[in-house]
Amino acid sequence: MEFRHRIAAAVVLLAAVVAAPAHAQVTFNSVTLSWTTPGDDGAVGKATSFDLRYSTSPITATNFEAATRWTTMPIPGTSGVKQTVTVTGLSPTTTYYFAIKTADEVPNWAPISNIAQATTTQAPDNLRPAPLALSITASTDTSATLGWTAVGDDSLTGTAASYDIRFSTAPITAANFATATQAPSEPTPGPAGTSQSLVIRDLTRQTTYYFAAKATDDAGNVSALSNVPSVTTPDTMAPAAIRDLAIGWLFMGWHGIAGLRERSIGID
Repeated sequence: MEFRHRIAAAVVLLAAVVAAPAHAQVTFNSVTLSWTTPGDDGAVGKATSFDLRYSTSPITATNFEAATRWTTMPIPGTSGVKQTVTVTGLSPTTTYYFAIKTADEVPNWAPISNIAQATTTQAPDNLRPAPLALSITASTDTSATLGWTAVGDDSLTGTAASYDIRFSTAPITAANFATATQAPSEPTPGPAGTSQSLVIRDLTRQTTYYFAAKATDDAGNVSALSNVPSVTTPDTMAPAAIRDLAIGWLFMGWHGIAGLRERSIGID
């Protein structure tokens, strides 16, 4: 009879060792693992502690102790309950392997669990382009040429996706940027460090204009407002030449000795 009890206990212990595989939820820097908790003695009772390890190399019973230990573990619950833990501080787009052991109060350590594997996702793009530095390189009566050095997708790295260039006869600020006139034919951003320019036409003579711009990356991150240079368009157009100059009639008058006399002289 005692032998039968030992066999039954061994079967229960084996069932605890090969419990359902852990499931994982993944972000760019974390993996959430879940498992079914075994007992103190096989699947009976309540265990004392967990030892969860992770590595970028496959984990085995031999190298388990060499893998990184995740120390923020829950206290084991009652046998059969589902428990979870989230391992954070991981690197994006990296494959990790996870394994766990359970101990009782002695401590007797269970064999290594199954190996869970997960690959973290790509990190979100939260880094916006750097602000543009505009300059006015030329102007005519009805145009202004803007110049700048292209910024990147991530601050000063990479290539931004688009520009939003605006102009107005009133100073431009972050608050009124959207109400300023958008420049037509904005160029596609070049790689960071590229010199770029845009000629804005159809301006009015002898008028002060203000210019500002923003850059957007492919994730929709918008840069801060650029500097706001201004220029007053000149008036270099002289009056038109007179083309109908002619000699007309001249009226002359004088006093003679015998009295006032007047004479009109026609000059052709």
